[in-house]
Amino acid sequence: MGVVERFESIVPIDNPSGQESRIRDHIAEALRGFGLSYLSVDAAGNLFGRVPGNPAKDTIMLSAHMDSVPPCEGIVPVRDTRGERPILRSEGRTILGADDKAGIAVALEIVERLAAQGFQHNHPLELFFSTGEEIGLIGAKGFDMAQVRAKYCYVLDGEGRVGLIFNAGPSQENIQIACTGRASHAGISPEAGVSAIQMGAALCAQLPSGRLADDLTCNIGVIAGGNAMNIVAPDLHIKGEMRSHDEAKLTGLLAEYGNLCAQVEERFAGGQVVLNHVRRYNHFWVPPESEVIQRAISVGEALQVAPQLAAMNIGSDAHILNQNQLPTVVLGMGFHYSHSLGEFIFCEELEQVCQMVEALVA
Repeated sequence: MGVVERFESIVPIDNPSGQESRIRDHIAEALRGFGLSYLSVDAAGNLFGRVPGNPAKDTIMLSAHMDSVPPCEGIVPVRDTRGERPILRSEGRTILGADDKAGIAVALEIVERLAAQGFQHNHPLELFFSTGEEIGLIGAKGFDMAQVRAKYCYVLDGEGRVGLIFNAGPSQENIQIACTGRASHAGISPEAGVSAIQMGAALCAQLPSGRLADDLTCNIGVIAGGNAMNIVAPDLHIKGEMRSHDEAKLTGLLAEYGNLCAQVEERFAGGQVVLNHVRRYNHFWVPPESEVIQRAISVGEALQVAPQLAAMNIGSDAHILNQNQLPTVVLGMGFHYSHSLGEFIFCEELEQVCQMVEALVA
């Protein structure tokens, strides 16, 4: 079984966030079949394993996450072409789940290949398969780093072409704005009420959103409030997020949001606007001269996959691993349009990623 066929066989396994047990069992069964004896599942549901190798070589970690975003149940993989290049996609009712079943497939394929060689010459490996990555890096945050012996890590979870090496990721702030007005009957005494919906509308009309700079984005994603059509709405809740690679820009945007909230509160007498924010993860940056990057560049050049450093603007387990002092980069896996029904992966690029990772650890 090659890596494309392995990926194709994994795709139909249901794995929504919080329900990773089926795919975790599949991974564990496969690894045991390849001769691995050290496998453990922690309280967060993460699967951790050790792959034997030459003890004179540094230990390397490979990581992939086990959950997918909805709709990810009942996935049917379809072979197709895109610009005459073979791809795999879903039949259109679900995502494909290459994010991150492609990473799982590559990790399993690599271990099987090393097993066929008796685990004699390769770097010792640690395998980290995380839970809840898509809903806030939950598994990585609950992972016990004290057990890690690896010198550095490759996360097999990057959207984009093979050869991309993501060595930077942004900080993310989740924001919640509570607009509190005063309820009143909309037909009898509307003037006695203070509409939280009008407060929220006035606020949203002013809040900066979208791509505000090359390294700063913000999005208002959820607005909910009100009780009934004949009641002046007493409350409204606004939820969004901010991301930036520059802490000063993120701090400045939060301050601007706070000032706008205060202005709207002052405008609507008797109303209240409260901004809360929670840091989801901190930005990371791995220096280009780091061994984890230089080895990936060397292997990429040898395989002629045009290695290129890049910054991503999404969350990744790499954020948490770097935060815990394990130098970590994310490798491009050849999949595109993740989190959508149009998601697909180039078959030859998945094979090239597998060759690249094999060369990194062999």
